[in-house]
Amino acid sequence: MYLMMNEEDKKNIIQDLNLKIGGDINDLSNAYEIENELVVRRDQLQSSLHVANNLVPTKLSSAIIKAERNSTQINNLKNKSQTLKLKVESFLQKTEPLRDELNKRFTAINKLEQTLVYLKSFEKIEELSRQMKQCNDDEQLVLSYGELKEMCKQYKVGHRATYVREYVHYWHNILKDKLTKHYEDVLKLLKWPITTAAENSPPPKDVLIRFSNLTRYLFLIEEPEDMHVNIISEEVQEQDPCLPVRILLRPLKKRFTFHFTGSRQTARIDRPEWFLTQTLTWIKDHQGFVKNYVQPVADKLQLKNVKTVDEFNAGLISLAAERLHTVLGLYHTQGTKGELVDVDAAFAHAVDETLGFHRELVTITGKDGNSVLSVLTKAETFVRWLAVEKKYALAKMDETLGSEQWCEPVAAGVSSAVGTVLWVPRGADWFIALLKTIEDRYAVLPQPGHRLQFLELQLELVEEWRVRLTQLLSAALATLSVDSLLTADAGPHALTAVVNAAHHTRTVLLQWAHSLHYLQLHYYRRQFQHFTQQQHRDDDTESSSSSDDDEEEDTDDDLIKKSSKAEGESDETMSLKEVEVRAKKLALNEVTRRDSVVMELNQFDITSPIANLAVTEPLSTMGAEGAGGVTEEAGVFAEAPALLAHLRDAGLAAIADHILLEFKASLRDYKKQKWHAWMMVEEMALSVSAALCRPLAALLARVSTAQQRLAPPLAVRLRAALAHHIDDYIFEEVVLENWFNTGGTVQFTHDVKRNLLPAFTPPNKVASQVNQLPKLLEACKLLNMDYDDARRLRASLSKQPNAAVENLSSHNIRHMQPNEALQILNQRTDLSDSTSPASVMELF
Repeated sequence: MYLMMNEEDKKNIIQDLNLKIGGDINDLSNAYEIENELVVRRDQLQSSLHVANNLVPTKLSSAIIKAERNSTQINNLKNKSQTLKLKVESFLQKTEPLRDELNKRFTAINKLEQTLVYLKSFEKIEELSRQMKQCNDDEQLVLSYGELKEMCKQYKVGHRATYVREYVHYWHNILKDKLTKHYEDVLKLLKWPITTAAENSPPPKDVLIRFSNLTRYLFLIEEPEDMHVNIISEEVQEQDPCLPVRILLRPLKKRFTFHFTGSRQTARIDRPEWFLTQTLTWIKDHQGFVKNYVQPVADKLQLKNVKTVDEFNAGLISLAAERLHTVLGLYHTQGTKGELVDVDAAFAHAVDETLGFHRELVTITGKDGNSVLSVLTKAETFVRWLAVEKKYALAKMDETLGSEQWCEPVAAGVSSAVGTVLWVPRGADWFIALLKTIEDRYAVLPQPGHRLQFLELQLELVEEWRVRLTQLLSAALATLSVDSLLTADAGPHALTAVVNAAHHTRTVLLQWAHSLHYLQLHYYRRQFQHFTQQQHRDDDTESSSSSDDDEEEDTDDDLIKKSSKAEGESDETMSLKEVEVRAKKLALNEVTRRDSVVMELNQFDITSPIANLAVTEPLSTMGAEGAGGVTEEAGVFAEAPALLAHLRDAGLAAIADHILLEFKASLRDYKKQKWHAWMMVEEMALSVSAALCRPLAALLARVSTAQQRLAPPLAVRLRAALAHHIDDYIFEEVVLENWFNTGGTVQFTHDVKRNLLPAFTPPNKVASQVNQLPKLLEACKLLNMDYDDARRLRASLSKQPNAAVENLSSHNIRHMQPNEALQILNQRTDLSDSTSPASVMELF
């Protein structure tokens, strides 16, 4: 019994015992009481179950009698069951032939019933057809045709399906012709096609009701989708318009064919803007009517895939696209026949008109349809487009640079505003406008591969521009004379114009490289290169799989995946569409990051020649070390900005050499002055040395002229370069070659600090705060050093050559060698050796 108890009964018994026994382990009196109680109950149960006991109750004996009686009945039922089973088996054996015969007859009856239903379906189809032939009510005809369509959807296979489809197709044509005639009659009442939407009064209400009913009928008699004959090529994504839209397009197609095909004057192939403009006019005049009176009918019928306005516009656009394709094809044949004077000009005009049509179409419809642009991107047309763009760009480039006005500043003239840019040459401004115009034309192309090809064209034009500027630089250097860059009234010089043009082009390219348009192309090109490399790698892996072990192949694939993920590139399973989407995402992330950088930099006072302060920061996807960083900074323009910078620096170096040549030639008298025997003059009476006046005045005149003609950052670079060369030249030719007494030291220091240093100080800086002439300033410090400090420094430099650099650094002298500092100290007359005065006296 205990084993048969469930867990819940056990828990109840244990809980009851715990309550009766109590929680005190030292008091077990309750346990003895429970034991005695259980013993008494056990004895009672045993005595009541003992048959021979006189105390056996009558209930137990009656229960035993009932159990014996039930057992007897069970045995009787078992015997009857066996008897019935034998009778049933005997009956089934006797009736088996009859049952087989009945099953055969029932099967035949079912087949006959199915055949009857099958024949009745044919009869129903024919009955519907007879009713439709005798019916003149359009509403009833449409309802009956709807029943045929339902039967067509119900019956999918077999002869009956073919039979129904034929009837549906047959009645579709009949109803379409009938309703189309009624529809066209109503359209005439509505004055369709609409000529001028503003002048037309609202159509009559009864006509609109009839038009709406007929539109609904036309929607309802559309054939099932699986019955449409697919005659559309894979390249065309647009499906055939619905039946009401096709009828609405018929008169417009007739007019288009009448006016813009054949030999009519309006069909001239050199005037594509005529049919493009007419197409836009039709779309503007009619899409409102379609939206207000046709689309609501489709919405009521819950035709979710029907967009009547889009289908109507697409139908008109396809007419223009087809005609444009024909016209562009005729340009080639007409060019070979010589009927067009300038085929390339006509082609360029057609391209411009097509792009203008696309932009206007997007404005009118609010959607970017690519059916017209796909005509321009077909292989033969696209190649010619690139060739024509390059031809006219190079011709215009030669024409611009061949003009004498190309080097004039853009904002020059009497009417120029105050503060305008006066250093950008007209030629450079035109070239940037040319690149921007090309960008505006190809930026609307849907395929990034086509945009990349135009980008390559832009890079070719930039290289051609750099080559021509290099040629102009060589020619400008040959025209330099003594009077060049001396007066500002002489007009712009070709040399400064070339430098400004290279600088302006480079600056704009760096700014463009970090715009969203060029960043998308940059990342797409990288992603596409990785994609093609992965394809080639997969092909190589498949070709070599027979000779490699499986384990080695798996290892190589793992390495490829790891390297791809480490570089952040696309996975090998990505499609070209996914590559494009990934490139757009990376470009948007980069633009967002750079915008945040610019916001942080704007908090500080930073003077930069580049409008976008973040363009000098390399892209985040690659490091900026070495040439890779320079190329990555330029993005899609690669090494073009670096080459332009090299050209710019070469021009600046030539300007600096020309100014330095005149300055050095006129500095001979200043170098020969007797600094060791200079008369002592009070500081208030000091003035610039007479021998330095003419060279310094000519230098300042040329620097001022160059500063007015060069871009501000280039003027700063030129001034810094001149200061560096003059610092070295005067240090070597004057300081190291002469002895200085106290008077000479005072005069030389005055020349350097009060005349030379201010000449090279930027306009917005204080001369004392800049260090443009470091060697001369340090030389002045050594010459003006106190006698005792100078002797100690000279002694340390002579006796401790290993610590000479540290000794000089302690005196803030870091731009000259220890031997040069020692020579300057030795050439101070007050520090000359008293035992050998001849070394000084021989100078007099």
